[in-house]
Amino acid sequence: MKSMILLGLLLLALPPLAEDLRYAASYHGNELPEKDVPRWTPKGNLANPKLSDGILSVASEGANKRLFYILDQKSGAWDMTSGLATVEFRLKCHSDNAEDEVFRVQFSDGKEIWRAIFFNQRCNGARAKTDDWDTYRLTVKDGELQISSELQGVMASGIAGSPGDDEPFLLFGTFKNSPSNAIRGWDLDFIRWTNQEAIMADAKP
Repeated sequence: MKSMILLGLLLLALPPLAEDLRYAASYHGNELPEKDVPRWTPKGNLANPKLSDGILSVASEGANKRLFYILDQKSGAWDMTSGLATVEFRLKCHSDNAEDEVFRVQFSDGKEIWRAIFFNQRCNGARAKTDDWDTYRLTVKDGELQISSELQGVMASGIAGSPGDDEPFLLFGTFKNSPSNAIRGWDLDFIRWTNQEAIMADAKP
């Protein structure tokens, strides 16, 4: 009887494995991405990354500062030949300029590029409560991107990819240099992904 109770307590303490196993790989903010497996390549200049309690935080205050991390097909962790992609991440970000890009997730199959760009209170063209924690999901199926979040539901869908002749890649972070002395930053809990399944969100009635 005691062993059954102990087993039950252990199961309650475990993360939802069925949810996690849908994703082939992930990054959590326990160490810098360039030291993680798979290894991300940092690019940019003069941004300030910090780790605290499993959160990666990046501040890029001032003009022409940025920092993003890229994972290419050579790593073996990103292969979009299936035509499918699901990327999920938990994020909050802030900026003192509503027009200043703060954060993006962008990926390519080698022919087309899809992206979600986060500003102050919006993502792409949709209103979004970006300064609070939320879990976002980007899904590509049949060449079209859906953007959804745990708290806000489907935010955009049917977004076609942009032409591109890049190598296949996945990137996240502060991609665009700030045109002014902006104060901006973001916090990332995790990012996880799969190229085996398009995990679509249902639109709220």
